[in-house]
Amino acid sequence: MIYAADREAVEKARVTFVRKWKLRSKAVLRSFEEAGDALFTFLRYPTAQWKALRTTNALERINEEFRRRTKTQASLPSEDAVLLLLFGLLRSGAITLRRLVGYESMTALPGRQQAA
Repeated sequence: MIYAADREAVEKARVTFVRKWKLRSKAVLRSFEEAGDALFTFLRYPTAQWKALRTTNALERINEEFRRRTKTQASLPSEDAVLLLLFGLLRSGAITLRRLVGYESMTALPGRQQAA
């Protein structure tokens, strides 16, 4: 469902999913319905941004590199030391984040006013 091309395809896939799992597993369907529209928050944004919104790769990359660097440390002496390490990795380029696809179409976040 999350890889559908447009809103209509997502809705069609949702209906198909409900129809299929209603008979196979009520627990799966109940969990799906409980999550509701929260699973499809990306639909509120322009289609060009969906790819970035559906993935956690950027966060996973930061966590992976941070864990790799902290494994060699017996301990970090303070919260400030942790922050210095994290932001040092970002600033040095050891961790690079890809550009957000569709950033040109971003205006204000849904429900917020754009600054004047």
